Amino acid sequence: MPVSQMPEQISAKSDPALISFTEQDLALFSDASGDRNPLHLSEEYARGTPYGQRVVFGCLGAMACLGQIRLPAGWSVTSLDARFHLPIFLGVQYRVETTRNVDRWEGRLFDGSTVVLSLRMTAKLFKTTEIPNQARPACAFQRRDAAVRPQDSIIPGLKVSGTYGCNPAALATLSERWGVRDGYLPAVLSWGSYLVGMELPGESALFSRFVLRFHGTAPSFAAAAYGASVSSVERGFGLVEAQVCLLDGASTVASGQCWSYIRSPVPEVEKINSSGVRPDSLAGRVAVILGSSRGLGAAIGRAVKFRGASVFGMARSGNPGEPSGIEAGDAADPLALRRLRERVSGEHGRLDFLVCNACPPVLPLFLEPNAAERIGAYIERAVSLTLAPLTEFLELLNRSGGCAVIISSVYVEHPVKEFPHYIAAKRAVEALASIASMQCPRVATLIVRPPKLLTAMTNTPIGRLGALSPGLFANRIATRLERPLDPGKTEILDFPCETRPIR
Repeated sequence: MPVSQMPEQISAKSDPALISFTEQDLALFSDASGDRNPLHLSEEYARGTPYGQRVVFGCLGAMACLGQIRLPAGWSVTSLDARFHLPIFLGVQYRVETTRNVDRWEGRLFDGSTVVLSLRMTAKLFKTTEIPNQARPACAFQRRDAAVRPQDSIIPGLKVSGTYGCNPAALATLSERWGVRDGYLPAVLSWGSYLVGMELPGESALFSRFVLRFHGTAPSFAAAAYGASVSSVERGFGLVEAQVCLLDGASTVASGQCWSYIRSPVPEVEKINSSGVRPDSLAGRVAVILGSSRGLGAAIGRAVKFRGASVFGMARSGNPGEPSGIEAGDAADPLALRRLRERVSGEHGRLDFLVCNACPPVLPLFLEPNAAERIGAYIERAVSLTLAPLTEFLELLNRSGGCAVIISSVYVEHPVKEFPHYIAAKRAVEALASIASMQCPRVATLIVRPPKLLTAMTNTPIGRLGALSPGLFANRIATRLERPLDPGKTEILDFPCETRPIR
């Protein structure tokens, strides 16, 4: 490259910028891109995922990084490599850092010291004149709802194609919002988000990486033809690689690859092995289970019901189809708990087992200023999900000489560095339960420390590794409840098995 065409600065690093994402940002990006994947837009849907909340579009995060990168006049992007390392969330303050080295630019989005997204670009100086702005047709979104594809249908050779055009007004507002001067990169990122989130894999997608090579100078990005073809599927992690291309008329605008994970369906409430179970071993006993609609809570409910116990449940989602009639309610809500207590007392006049299983989804956090508020909020929320039921049901439990069952974790004894909030909360609820037995001498406490289990909270491509069956441990808990526990005492039930960090 001639010296006269080199950037003025050979290497430079920008001052970091602080940004955060709002609900309005999600709505605007969805309007611009046509990506309506419920992981990003539906609070109810997202609550059933391991994240427990809506996730920011990865390509929206990439646009925020683009807004901090300034190309010299006359330069155009020749390649783009966006990597989505970790999910991005609403209301979190992220830091954007950008660097430039000759013809290469990099932007990285940090949560504290952790990189959640990285963006690399190359560019060069074109001697051709800029293409004048052309009238854009109305946006072209072939889908209004994300495709739901069975996992075994996503195989090498699967192809999708269609016509795509962004919503130009929303895209212009979005570009202005993030300070992106380049006109076509936001459109290309919007297309990538639509392709993965709405088409392939569709609803189950987690975007992992997007690599594009651009052909020629900046195009007039009108309604464009696109295609994608699955080239490989790594079944262990559900990682799909696809070859992609985007055309403007007869010309290829961009071509490359994208990688995305297929999120497995939420594990169903599994059937409990009832072989060898005495159907009357817990007859006449009454159990209340908080966090009972899925995972270990649902499995415990079935295990004690098989043994003859009457089961009452509560979960945020509720599950009226269950035989036990799980009520919709928050385990930290005193009014909802009081209604449940009155129902139990009115129908049975006693309570033998109070199972505190409710817990917020756990995501990695580090002891850094950027995470301090989230760590505190998590601990407060997690503790309240055990503290509120204990205070509401303890008197009824004491009258019956019952047992408080506290679902803790093996990580209390074997902590991992990514989860200080989770471990602190579990240690706190263990202490509360132990004090409950001291204050109420007829109440026994059983602290359960299971290993990582395959539930909605661990249902990520990596989180599933090493996760064990909730039903197996539910049966072990129910078997222990068949035998008397010492009133006024605390017993720990752990499970000797290989443990792995939660991912």
